[in-house]
Amino acid sequence: MKGYIEEITFLNENAIKFGNEIVEAILVPSLGSNLLSVKYKHKDIELLRTPDSVEEYKKAPILYGMPILFPPNRIEDGQFTYKGTEYKFPINEMEKSNHIHGFLHDKPWQVGKKEVNGKEIVINTEFSSSDFDLKDSFPQDITVNMSLSLRAETLEIQLEITNKGIEPFPWGAGYHTVFNFPFGPVSKLGDCRISLPVNKHWELNDRSLPTGAIHETANTLEIQNGISLDDRLFDDLFGYDEERNQENECILTDQEAGYKSSIKAINILSFGYCSIRRGSSVLNHIHG
Repeated sequence: MKGYIEEITFLNENAIKFGNEIVEAILVPSLGSNLLSVKYKHKDIELLRTPDSVEEYKKAPILYGMPILFPPNRIEDGQFTYKGTEYKFPINEMEKSNHIHGFLHDKPWQVGKKEVNGKEIVINTEFSSSDFDLKDSFPQDITVNMSLSLRAETLEIQLEITNKGIEPFPWGAGYHTVFNFPFGPVSKLGDCRISLPVNKHWELNDRSLPTGAIHETANTLEIQNGISLDDRLFDDLFGYDEERNQENECILTDQEAGYKSSIKAINILSFGYCSIRRGSSVLNHIHG
């Protein structure tokens, strides 16, 4: 299966289009190394929410493609202390006085490797904190390397965070994956299902921050086997037990379009949670 890599312009930015006979994707390094399009060619299905114009993208960049979050989720009052070091982030969720989503998703990344190796396409991009003035928010010097590997219909993404100094720092990472769900142009939410290997529900306060209370989910089997998204809105934090030995896989199924998308998180099990949000029109994001 022959692969290809092309340099293109997308949203007025230099971008990388890559693919094979089954899948085609677009990565924009200058926009936070955001994977802004993943298309399943055989059914002409766009899996991710992709902007039609620069103006549309600028209104809400976090709601397109697969923004990378570091640190992920919300930080109360935008600050915390770890081992005597203060971390202060700008308040960007004004109505709740939180910082949200971190600093990787809106900074330009550099392109490293991009090559076709037989049936595999490999692309590497890198973010270096030393290229930006981040000391007030994140005093440590770090590099973040993202590696994308496409084989047939499987796209594997790995994120590696390297501490360039000697002082430890707290860390977490997330993919703010925004799906174009339902996938089919005539599909309805009643024909769509999402399944998650979860059995816990984290209680959130009115600022969408965890209270510390964790409860058993009221409909565990339904969520694990697949629930309809019709008339359901989410902004929830779910957890799961590692000892249950369930595969850490989220599955989105559009029965009308005849398509199923699977997301597997391999090295994120130790975090033990998954965040899911669906607004009024799209499945906004899933990240762990």
